[in-house]
Amino acid sequence: EFVPPNVLPDDFLGAVKNIDYTSATTKINLAVDKLPQFNCCKINSPDAGPQHTGTIHIGSESMEEIDSAWRDSVNGIPSRRPVIEMTIPSVLDKTISPPGKHVVNLFIQYTPYKPSDGSWVDPEYRESFARRCFNLIDEYAPGFSSSVIGYDMLTPPDLERIIGLTGGHILHGSMGLDSLFLMRPVKGWSNYRTPLQGLYLCGSGAHPGGGVMGAPGRNAAHAVIQDIKEQS
Repeated sequence: EFVPPNVLPDDFLGAVKNIDYTSATTKINLAVDKLPQFNCCKINSPDAGPQHTGTIHIGSESMEEIDSAWRDSVNGIPSRRPVIEMTIPSVLDKTISPPGKHVVNLFIQYTPYKPSDGSWVDPEYRESFARRCFNLIDEYAPGFSSSVIGYDMLTPPDLERIIGLTGGHILHGSMGLDSLFLMRPVKGWSNYRTPLQGLYLCGSGAHPGGGVMGAPGRNAAHAVIQDIKEQS
């Protein structure tokens, strides 16, 4: 989209167009009026503890649960029991919320880009899924739902529209075995260069992909430096 037409070879364009951008993740950012109290901790204190400072996994107690949540999405339905990763950054950074209030971030799987049983543009459909997530958290931290002051939900289409992530894919493309190492982003172009001289790839769509923070950019920078040295 950023380069003039007829500049990139057809085989490269064809390979790029066939990259799998199927996404199934949703992000919910919440404001709450108290910290969640988890049943497993048997602590009932308004103060933050070590249980609030890391990444908290909810709804993924077994591979069977995770598989069931994934299969729902494959069939076009947002997971009936989603896999949720919760973080509470305001526990560590007091500047992002008023005293006594907190910010909670939920990373949720799995939500199809185009659900078969509704639409993400439907406010009631969105609200229903958000409540599904909050109710699941209630099973582990009773009263969580009632602590929610407000929230913002970013589904795959929202991530695409607002942030520019194709398909809403946070890793800039699937990280399956057919799209890793020498195949990332496409076969023959895993060295951060492209057929257009001076155009380099440095995001999660390049090797080693998403989740290895900053590695594609660092590697791309080394490729640029190497080319500059060879040209000088």
